[in-house]
Amino acid sequence: MAISEELQAHLSSGLTTLARCWQIVRKDGYILGFTDHDCDLYFLDTKFRAGTGMTALALEQATGLSVDNTEGMGALSDDAITERDIAAGRFDGAKVTAWLVNWSDVEERHIIFRGSIGEVQRGSGAFRAELRGLTEDLNKPLGRVFQKPCTAVLGDADCGFNLDTAGYSGTRLAETVADRRIFQFADPGDFAEGWFSRGRLTVLSGAAAGVQASIK
Repeated sequence: MAISEELQAHLSSGLTTLARCWQIVRKDGYILGFTDHDCDLYFLDTKFRAGTGMTALALEQATGLSVDNTEGMGALSDDAITERDIAAGRFDGAKVTAWLVNWSDVEERHIIFRGSIGEVQRGSGAFRAELRGLTEDLNKPLGRVFQKPCTAVLGDADCGFNLDTAGYSGTRLAETVADRRIFQFADPGDFAEGWFSRGRLTVLSGAAAGVQASIK
């Protein structure tokens, strides 16, 4: 995408007012905005927050189909990116867009990166996220693998099964949780043993609300 004439004129003036902004859109639709400017910026119905410690390493871009990549780093904040949300996988695969912005006129901006979040590392009150460019998808093998067990994800378009069908779902209170992966229910209901094997568990309340996982 070419730089707009207005932004190009600003860059050529020799006296610039530039900042970088990042927008993160999680798979659940939650949107976060960050900027390395010292004041909050607003555009695209998003507040790009300053003072979060969010920075980015130099962007590596190449011709051809090489994967563009960079890294985003910042401080963990209770109301922005929390260690709990990272551990729950809420940022896995989230879409990322980065702009070079004239902070004195945010309409003058240029996209310098678009991709998704890959591996996220956390510790010592900070996080480090690998940002993967759009060409990353070209490295993924396509096609279907045919095997004895069903290869579709329960309830998705390939599966086609309605999970709201009576007798195929239930809501229960988890009495205990061990090792963050073993759930025990006092009332399993009128379901046969192993009925939910290879099914899906969705957390409805608490710190992990909205998180889904496959049932072994």
